[in-house]
Amino acid sequence: MMPLLYVVTSIFISVLQSGEQVSGHSCRYAYVCDGGLTSDHTDIIKLKKEIEALKEKSKPVAFYAYRSGNLGTGSNLRHSIVVYDRVDLNIGNAYNKNNGKFTAPSVGLYLFHVSTGVYFKSYAVMQLVLNGVVKDIGFPDSATTGHALLRSHSTTATPLLLKRGDVVYARIGVINGGNYIESNQYIRTSFSGTKL
Repeated sequence: MMPLLYVVTSIFISVLQSGEQVSGHSCRYAYVCDGGLTSDHTDIIKLKKEIEALKEKSKPVAFYAYRSGNLGTGSNLRHSIVVYDRVDLNIGNAYNKNNGKFTAPSVGLYLFHVSTGVYFKSYAVMQLVLNGVVKDIGFPDSATTGHALLRSHSTTATPLLLKRGDVVYARIGVINGGNYIESNQYIRTSFSGTKL
């Protein structure tokens, strides 16, 4: 992406610096004559906007956040957004650790991971949601295990084509129960994403 941006920028600068006399006008530069703008200037403005759009599109975006502690389960948590309050990475500042939501800063293809662990005899449907619409579902379930040290874990990897301002988050789905969603020294419950 950067070589293309470099070429376009170089062309833009050379056009600005080449200023030649325009026939029939008493000015040196092709883009401003007799105090008015020519179609060449309109093209330059258009090119400048395209360059800015390329710069915006090529900015890196990535985040990784996890829960700093366990999260109890229960019917009152149905469709609750999970807030991942510990942020290890937030390039582009698109993830909000206060509400658990990622807001796309630019259009593009993004990849999201929701990784969830549950403690012994626990379960939770986990949903990845885009603008209120469920896009992926994971279901860690240790409810039927007989050994107290057994846990369950699920991870989803979901590519999404986003527009600027789209909102993505993870939430507890239609059922959950048992002891708790686990995030500690044994299992890390996390949410991450990156622009591809």
